[in-house]
Amino acid sequence: MRNKHFAVILILVLSIIISGCAQATEIPPTAVPADTKEPPTAVPEVADTEVPPTTPPEPTATNAPPTATSLPEGVLFRDDFEGSLQPGWVWENENPDLWSITDDGWLQIIGEDDGLLGNNYQNNLLWHSLPEGEFVITVHLKAKPFANFHQATIYIYEDPENYIAINRGYCDICETGGGGFYMEYKINNQWGAYQKAIDAEDVYLRLESKENILSGFYATEAGEWERLGRFGNYFQFSEVGIGVTNLGAEETLVGLFDFFEISLP
Repeated sequence: MRNKHFAVILILVLSIIISGCAQATEIPPTAVPADTKEPPTAVPEVADTEVPPTTPPEPTATNAPPTATSLPEGVLFRDDFEGSLQPGWVWENENPDLWSITDDGWLQIIGEDDGLLGNNYQNNLLWHSLPEGEFVITVHLKAKPFANFHQATIYIYEDPENYIAINRGYCDICETGGGGFYMEYKINNQWGAYQKAIDAEDVYLRLESKENILSGFYATEAGEWERLGRFGNYFQFSEVGIGVTNLGAEETLVGLFDFFEISLP
């Protein structure tokens, strides 16, 4: 009986030992360290693509540099006196204090005492070359001559013995009895003159060389030309000029030129 109890006790002890060993050798689950967790699925990286620099657009008509306006057919030279003188002019005896271009586009010349036709000398004469052969010279001017012998003039001049001039002037001892248009010429020492009384201050003057005839015209309205005089058999002049003179008068004449043009007949 003792042996039986001993056997039972032995069996119970062995069972307890075996159970404890099983518990001691059980391996608990291993936690995955934070830095070894599998990362989330990454978005594929796009390779850098080099972006070429932006090329500026080609210039268009709106941003291209301005170009000079071409002259109408038959016009050889024109100056509207906008801001500055056009290339081609040459000053003779320039007095810069007595000429200017106004803000509204007029060449202003203030007269002095000397006159080209009386003294063979004059300040602020503005010259331009003439073409060979036929030509037309036209100016639009404003002037109010009121004393002997105020003149705002177109000159074709070679020397004291060879010249042609047409002007808006004043001469109270002439047939006009005061203000008028005057055309004078001297060719090979042969002198002649034409005149027309007028009081208008806003006028047009023209000299035309055509078929060996030189004609002078005036107008008080654009395009309404009246012939002042004409003559023929003159030699070829090379220059045309414009100017303003008091020609000895105590009072000063101011001449304003709106435009000057050389064209073909």
